Amino acid sequence: MIRAGLVIVVVALATASLSASAQAQSIVETGVAPPPEGRPPVAPLRRLSSRRWEIALQLHLPAIAKPDDSAEALLIPVTLLDTWSIVDPQSFRAQALVDMAPFPPAKEGLTVAQNRAGDSRAVIPLATKIEERVQAELVWTVESWSCELDEPAAATIPWPAAWPAEVERWRTPSQGIESAIPEIVQPVERLRASLPADIAPVYAAKEVIRIATRALRNADHEEGGMTGVLKRGIFVWGAGRALASQVGGPADLTCLCLAYLRAAGFPARPTIGLSRSGHSGQPNASHELSMWGEVFLPDIGWVPFDPQEIRGGISPQTQVTRPWKGFGTDHDFKDRVPITHELMIYSPSAADAGRTASYAALCRLQTRLDQPGQGPTDILVKTTLLNRGRGGN
Repeated sequence: MIRAGLVIVVVALATASLSASAQAQSIVETGVAPPPEGRPPVAPLRRLSSRRWEIALQLHLPAIAKPDDSAEALLIPVTLLDTWSIVDPQSFRAQALVDMAPFPPAKEGLTVAQNRAGDSRAVIPLATKIEERVQAELVWTVESWSCELDEPAAATIPWPAAWPAEVERWRTPSQGIESAIPEIVQPVERLRASLPADIAPVYAAKEVIRIATRALRNADHEEGGMTGVLKRGIFVWGAGRALASQVGGPADLTCLCLAYLRAAGFPARPTIGLSRSGHSGQPNASHELSMWGEVFLPDIGWVPFDPQEIRGGISPQTQVTRPWKGFGTDHDFKDRVPITHELMIYSPSAADAGRTASYAALCRLQTRLDQPGQGPTDILVKTTLLNRGRGGN
């Protein structure tokens, strides 16, 4: 358990994958005691079995023209402690090459810091002079759980007098989750007027998610972003833009559900991570970058849901009192590996006129330089996931 107060762990790290001789230091700040959103769920929501995974992000940047005295860094948001996962803070290791040469280990290192809100980021410093290109890799270990929701028991829990302060930030509009625009507020208000006044929060959340998943005519759009095994991120327009065009991808469907839920008053947040692209029973099924949602229910906790499964399997006639595939209960959820709840959408600028897509990026360049085109979509990412066996619980 993480105790209150600041704990700093210093770990020497071997960086054999990119350079057998390069080494770095990792300073992991575990932060203060985590808020309730980072703790295990409470009945009627519970964790089941768990699995341990090793995640590797390989990052490839183009050449960066900058003054020699301009300090730069790669920023990768990573959740350390979550309802459905926990990261071993001593497992982080980083490695980097600049112009095909390793960083001097005495000057460069990795910092992973968690703030009071529970957010955390890995910061990989870059050399002060980059004439060609940068390659970096971040590796860490995470344990993820499957989940189960007892919906009849959840239906006995009433609306709260107030939401916990720690989840208030997930109730307001944010980039890509524009919950205050009329196109979202109006259908939510119509739905609320049609629901029974005494409807349980769990059933109200399901009704909101259902109408959100049916708000797009085309929710299967995919656009670019791949170079061989490398990706620029997850294709996403965001809720507002997808609604306006009536075209979006799976991540847009998640953004829409989150926006509808926030408009209805629920705390709701995205999860960006890796999920199986094949059948969950296949031991070697590949994992791909994806996005799913979580809604916070009073006296229960963060309930995960998959908008794609709900859109494809739940009709307007399906009763909310019945269990829904894709909401709350998933015995294979341990095969989804969360990375972050931070949604960074990179939209094309005027200098990127030939580029039409937007992406949810896993990494961004911390820089003081104004360089259009050197944003997150110019950082290509390859994700690798290794199954490390059953977890401890």
